[in-house]
Amino acid sequence: MSRITLYIAQSLDGFIADKDGGAGWLETSQNHFEQGSPGESYQEFFQSLDCLIMGAYTYEQILTFGDWPYGDVPTFVVTHRELSASRESIRLYTGDLVKLVKEVIPPAYKNIWLVGGAELAQEFMRLGLVDEIRLSVIPVLLGGGVSLFGNSDLGSALHLTDVTAFKTGIVELWYDVVRNPLREDS
Repeated sequence: MSRITLYIAQSLDGFIADKDGGAGWLETSQNHFEQGSPGESYQEFFQSLDCLIMGAYTYEQILTFGDWPYGDVPTFVVTHRELSASRESIRLYTGDLVKLVKEVIPPAYKNIWLVGGAELAQEFMRLGLVDEIRLSVIPVLLGGGVSLFGNSDLGSALHLTDVTAFKTGIVELWYDVVRNPLREDS
């Protein structure tokens, strides 16, 4: 069975995008992850991945950054709108998320990164499809924007498995999701 990791950054006050939907505030964090304590690095995490899943708005936001940062890692973009894939490794998907995880994504893909955004992350959590959460808390207060979990009625127990502090003030929290009701292996 595959393992789905929601790996995402948020501001200290809980937002993954500012009021305009942008993520430029991430640059203000001096985003060079020099660790203040040991833990798995982003590079190690990325090298372990078999595929990515992201929502359409996240995909469009990443396209504005210039070069595609994920190379040829297979990427599934969940959308209900007409979009075009910018490269061969990108597959657009409209449909049931449980079917995506259990039938569409090849069984050889064991390590999956749920990149975002908030709505997709909330729906994956609601469906019990997230196995772990790696949350990088950026030391900035946005005062508003797109909330990662918002006012959702998600109810999941989490088990803290690791904490990594970076010299920039970023703290990464790593949790296993305890309850995962729709996964066959939970």
